Amino acid sequence: MVSPSRWLAIAAMASAASCGGGADPVSGAGGGVTLLDVQSQVFTPRCGITGCHVGPAAPFGLDLSSASNSAANLVGVVSAELPPMQRVLPGDSANSYVYWKITGNPGINGDQMPLSGGPLSAADVDLVAAWIDGGAN
Repeated sequence: MVSPSRWLAIAAMASAASCGGGADPVSGAGGGVTLLDVQSQVFTPRCGITGCHVGPAAPFGLDLSSASNSAANLVGVVSAELPPMQRVLPGDSANSYVYWKITGNPGINGDQMPLSGGPLSAADVDLVAAWIDGGAN
């Protein structure tokens, strides 16, 4: 016989799983990766920092200091370094210039990003790719 406390624990786990509590933030399984995920895990700590992509003096006007700025400056915007390529082509990371920049694609102009702190981790690159491939929402 299962104790009442055990039944409550089982019910709580089932409820959490049904509400998307088990979503994988990298693959997007169970909910998808959002711009807020990428902003908080990649853009804010690695890109939207003093001396980099922040404010009106950001290189090429690419201010990544907030989710609203990132959306306005990335999604569907033509790359200033490699037109007519888009910075973020929703649904297609392989043809998005920002993805090229963070992976060091040989077709980029300038340097791989970010300039400071070394390249992004594989998990961060995968997160950005999952966001773009999922529609860049």
